[in-house]
Amino acid sequence: MRFDARISNESGSMRARGVNLHADGALLMASQPLAPQSVVFVHLKSFGLMGCARVRHCTGRGLWGYAIGVEFPTPMMREQAGSWQVRQVFQVRQ
Repeated sequence: MRFDARISNESGSMRARGVNLHADGALLMASQPLAPQSVVFVHLKSFGLMGCARVRHCTGRGLWGYAIGVEFPTPMMREQAGSWQVRQVFQVRQ
């Protein structure tokens, strides 16, 4: 299955090509690497879905860029018209 996606984090956003999708995650091909365990915002344009994801792995694929496996900790939500701003909040442990 092929689909269009966009991955966003604090550094900006990039286009991605989806290779595989299931309820708990997706495999995306992108031109830049992402750090494992980082949290990103994923917009699956082809399906009108979006949500937060955690990067499970990122593997270089030569000229193809990077294969990035992401996990969805919560179900994806339906895309709606309007602007979205995503911020990551960290909890400080004492």
